Amino acid sequence: MEVDFGEIRTYFTDLLDARLGGRAIECSDQWFAGCENLVNPDPPIYKDRHFISTGQWMDGWESRRAFGRRARTIDHDWCVLRLGAPGTLCAFNIDTSHFKGNAPEYASVDGAWQPLGEETDLNWFNILPRSAIEPDSPNYFKVLSERPVSHLRLQIYPDGGVARLRAFGEVRLAREQFAKDELVDLASISNGARPQQCSNQFFSTPANLLMPNTARHMGDGWETKRRRDEKHDWCIIKLGCTGDVRKIIVDTSHFRGNFPDSCSVDGINSANRDVEPGDSDWQRILPPTPLQADRAHIFTGDFLNCAGQQFSHIRLNIYPDGGVSRLRVYGSPEYGD
Repeated sequence: MEVDFGEIRTYFTDLLDARLGGRAIECSDQWFAGCENLVNPDPPIYKDRHFISTGQWMDGWESRRAFGRRARTIDHDWCVLRLGAPGTLCAFNIDTSHFKGNAPEYASVDGAWQPLGEETDLNWFNILPRSAIEPDSPNYFKVLSERPVSHLRLQIYPDGGVARLRAFGEVRLAREQFAKDELVDLASISNGARPQQCSNQFFSTPANLLMPNTARHMGDGWETKRRRDEKHDWCIIKLGCTGDVRKIIVDTSHFRGNFPDSCSVDGINSANRDVEPGDSDWQRILPPTPLQADRAHIFTGDFLNCAGQQFSHIRLNIYPDGGVSRLRVYGSPEYGD
């Protein structure tokens, strides 16, 4: 099926991303390449004529040749994976990049819902029927099921290699995991936040701002191209849920010669899923404040002008341009119904 990949990246999150805690749990066979590569957030690479003990090194999951062999007991290989953030899926990318003469012909995906407890005897249901896939190519498929999932089972027919599995969807906020009156990072992608739009993402996506843990390197943040005008760059974040704002962290880790000179933060409370930068209801939460290189900047108390107010979206403004690795917005969530 045709899927607008740009729309998926804008509105949905890869819930299998290893940075969120996505993991490959077990598989039928991983003779040539380990199944843990499926959830690697980096694009797959290829090293020509780089041989290891099992053969050509491949950046993905690859099973041994089984088709037509006497020892074959089933007609496919499989891999079970745990989503880093359970939720509802809208699309898959079964990426076979660099797998040319060793890609599967078909693939299917099952889902299960068991976010807590033992990961055995899962009750599987199909969310992507057996579908033809192309070698050395991204393969996008829409997910028609609206049932939430915590685990996936990728099945490839008859055998071969897949570089990455991306599972795009919306996070199901696990309210039961939060204590009463606990401050929550409302801008965490694990809690359902997502970037809505930005002025520029030339070097890297603003989705990186919302990832858990510290950035791995400069490419694991949001960085804009160099400006040559009097304007500034900005990014709008839809919070995981509406809440007040008690603490903001703007982290410029790894950005040394390219950090912004200063930043400010605005907020808005809107019933609309998407808001526009020109909306008149934006309110200044953090006034323009100087930033430093490679440092986490923490703003609380009198730094913030938002006592007792609720926000559904925030806008990070950076002056004039540059890179930020992480943005944290801690507050008390208003869960609603």
